[in-house]
Amino acid sequence: SPIGASFGVPSSGPTMRAYLVLRALLKRAVSVFFRHVEVVGLHHLEATRDGAVIFCGNHPNSLIDPILITAFCGRVVHFAAKDTLFQSRFLRFFLRILGAVPVRRKSDHPDGPLDNQTTFQALYQVLAQGRAVGIFPEGLSHNESQLQPLKTGAARIAFGTKLFAPDARVYLLPTGHCYFT
Repeated sequence: SPIGASFGVPSSGPTMRAYLVLRALLKRAVSVFFRHVEVVGLHHLEATRDGAVIFCGNHPNSLIDPILITAFCGRVVHFAAKDTLFQSRFLRFFLRILGAVPVRRKSDHPDGPLDNQTTFQALYQVLAQGRAVGIFPEGLSHNESQLQPLKTGAARIAFGTKLFAPDARVYLLPTGHCYFT
């Protein structure tokens, strides 16, 4: 698909195998660095098997949050990731394997245009195929104990997908990350 070609969205073949290998490595790395990971509410994920899922999570750790969702949800997840992450060759390599889609944020481009139409189209296509998207509606990573004001991206993606593919079933699944020392 043209979107897959643009953003490296895994669907089958070598890219999917690379995704699965990377996911297994991430899960192993999590088990090495954290003594205990508790996943609560998996029955909610089971209820979404007949459709697409938008994982909407809080974002206390910019690196670990998407890794935890990827490692433990059992689905291929395509994250909306700030486009500045793609500037690093190292990160870009892994982001493409994971099917991440770059998003231009106003905070990163205060004077530039913020046309994210290609991004939204890529995410609509992923969801229309019954797959999963990960987004952090706060729009930033932080170490505050309270949620930051939520952006409208998750709702825009859900509604846009229904316009793009009216028969698509789209579930919004909140995820919460809590780290204890």
